[in-house]
Amino acid sequence: MPRIGSIIALTVLALAMEVFAQRHSELEFAGIPFGVSRETVIEELMKMGYDTYDQGGHTQVPVFKFGDLPVQVDFIFNKNDKFYAFEIRTGRVEEARKGKAIEAVEYMSEQFTLKYGKPSADPAVQEHTLRSGRNIYQEWYGVKLLNAATSVIKQGQKFFAVGVVEHRTLAKEAVPQKKTKEKASTEPVF
Repeated sequence: MPRIGSIIALTVLALAMEVFAQRHSELEFAGIPFGVSRETVIEELMKMGYDTYDQGGHTQVPVFKFGDLPVQVDFIFNKNDKFYAFEIRTGRVEEARKGKAIEAVEYMSEQFTLKYGKPSADPAVQEHTLRSGRNIYQEWYGVKLLNAATSVIKQGQKFFAVGVVEHRTLAKEAVPQKKTKEKASTEPVF
């Protein structure tokens, strides 16, 4: 009996999470709520007219219209194959055009502010302070369940803007353990 109760409780919890995700627009990307399966993400993207590709466990849309900014979007899934994060990335530009990467991260940050509220601090990156690797531009802590940040990445002599949003709970979700059936005893029970 406790096993049936556990199954019912998990089912109710899963349904509640889906309803919660659907009610809060900040807990989704382009109408696709966090926590849905990979198949659901692909179906929704196809309905929107986007081609998807499997890239190392991520589902990728190579050309997505993020307002006025053409970007690549990676949909990232946890161990339970649930959508828990996305990464928006612009194309790479050479050093002479690194100002375009700054403009892109500014636009991306404006869009994040419209969706997630006021950022935690003023922009932290300026064109002359860029170093190799990830240069965090702004972060958002206004949505309790999400980690959100925009950055400018410098790899070699190339620059690009990145926006990442991760659902904290789904990122840490454990894989359910499958119970194995106990072997039937070969001895009589009486």
